Amino acid sequence: MKTLRLIGTTLLMVVLCLNFTACGDDDDDPSNPIVGVWQNDDEGEHLRWTFRNDGSGEEHLFYDNDSESYTYQFTYTYDSKSSTLIINYDDDDTDKYTININGNTMTAKNEYGTEITYKKK
Repeated sequence: MKTLRLIGTTLLMVVLCLNFTACGDDDDDPSNPIVGVWQNDDEGEHLRWTFRNDGSGEEHLFYDNDSESYTYQFTYTYDSKSSTLIINYDDDDTDKYTININGNTMTAKNEYGTEITYKKK
């Protein structure tokens, strides 16, 4: 009977330990607030940026009427101190933005002064 209780207690402890260690936080990286999926919706046109933790990303442009769709791969750097985002596309094109994040809203202002507002998905 003592052996059965010892085995039961040991199994219970193992299950409890696994429960605490298996619950990791897979959410966005708090030290890099742009990591995640951001989308701009503008009169039937949608521009989605996906930023990954490893510095890679994807830009996806699509329309409500399914007429066209474009996807571009890129790498990026983000400097939180200066709020500067630099995107380097696979075709060697580079875009630079000043970023302002307020909750789930991000405003990206390009070097020509054009601003686009994105919502985090």
